[in-house]
Amino acid sequence: MDMAVGKTGLFLKTKKLMLAQADILYIESRAKKVEIHTLGAPSCIEIYATMEELMGQLGEDFYRSHRAYIVNMAYIAEYGKDSITLTNGDIVYVAKKKYSEFVRVYRHYLLKGGVSSV
Repeated sequence: MDMAVGKTGLFLKTKKLMLAQADILYIESRAKKVEIHTLGAPSCIEIYATMEELMGQLGEDFYRSHRAYIVNMAYIAEYGKDSITLTNGDIVYVAKKKYSEFVRVYRHYLLKGGVSSV
């Protein structure tokens, strides 16, 4: 694995880059690589890691909505039964079996003072 995580950031060793968790919009799994989609430049960073490794190290502001997606709940603009639209217009998927859990977790996030863009 080519990363390490602090409480508020990801340090990507092979990229020699520190990435704040607040700058991560979502993470997408692509075969053996993951793409970290961010607010700033670069807007997409590819690393070798598993979604399980990332979920184990990211904060509770992140939710794994689908086997291929981890979303930062601070950037959710709207959601439906099968997808989440982020504030930048990108769409990530919600697995059908995870929809109820997602709604519960997102409401809990908002009740704890999380940012809502919905």
